[in-house]
Amino acid sequence: MMRRPVVLLVLGFTLVAASCTGSVEGPAAPAPPAELRGAPALLQAQVRGATLGFVDAYRATVLGGGDLEALAATPLMRRFAYWLGVTNAAFPGEITATSIVNAVGPATVVGTEGGVLEVDLSAQVDVVAQPTDGDPLGFTVPLDGPVRFAATEPGAWRVIDFVRFGVPVSGAFLPLDLVYERPGVRITLDAFGGVPAWSFFVRMAATGPNVLTLSEADVTLVSADGTVVGEAIEVSVPLLEIAPGGRIDGALSFEPIEEIRGVSLRIDVGGPEDPAPLEIPLSALVGADAGA
Repeated sequence: MMRRPVVLLVLGFTLVAASCTGSVEGPAAPAPPAELRGAPALLQAQVRGATLGFVDAYRATVLGGGDLEALAATPLMRRFAYWLGVTNAAFPGEITATSIVNAVGPATVVGTEGGVLEVDLSAQVDVVAQPTDGDPLGFTVPLDGPVRFAATEPGAWRVIDFVRFGVPVSGAFLPLDLVYERPGVRITLDAFGGVPAWSFFVRMAATGPNVLTLSEADVTLVSADGTVVGEAIEVSVPLLEIAPGGRIDGALSFEPIEEIRGVSLRIDVGGPEDPAPLEIPLSALVGADAGA
């Protein structure tokens, strides 16, 4: 049952994840200070164009495209953009999105090397999600704050970081890279994000001869004694049934809980009759102090 189809679309992350932008792909110092001083007008025009292109790429990714991923300058940003596109593409219905740019500030150099530029942006993406059943859901994604760029080749600027819902992506998206496997099923917890919902971004593969099934009731947060303390509010539709040999990417989402000590993410593949449900302590995923 799709009770909160808007959850995976919004994907507004705020976590206690380490603030790390990752390595920039391209020349170590593609825009040296001398170049920045020598052609300020051209540079400002390039970065302004890149900023406007970024906003449109975000809008296109809300529609399930890979535009933002193509603009990513770091592995972390590329992974974030990938999951944004995947979860929106999984929405069971039609999505429309429009972008509004209110202001684009001048580009300024970040640090002393001159390889990174920052632009203050005020923009938003307005989204309407029409489920196959039910009323349309409308919401706004604010993109207000600094956007950081690096030139991976002369004149081509790619995104290192940006602010959405008031939070930099670099400090709000946590890669996990955890793999759990047993006969017939392989589950990869790729990443975790946290507001307005907690979202576990997973890759599930049916490695045996049986169809794998999953529903909201099969994904819970449980205490040490097995008591359910959190129920899934969303399971990406493609994860509901996986054919033998299939591999599906999607998200498992929950309302945040205040205390994570002793709490685990539990996945019962195929329902409560699962002979070996997966239980992963949240402290291993989001840090022991996240629920303090």
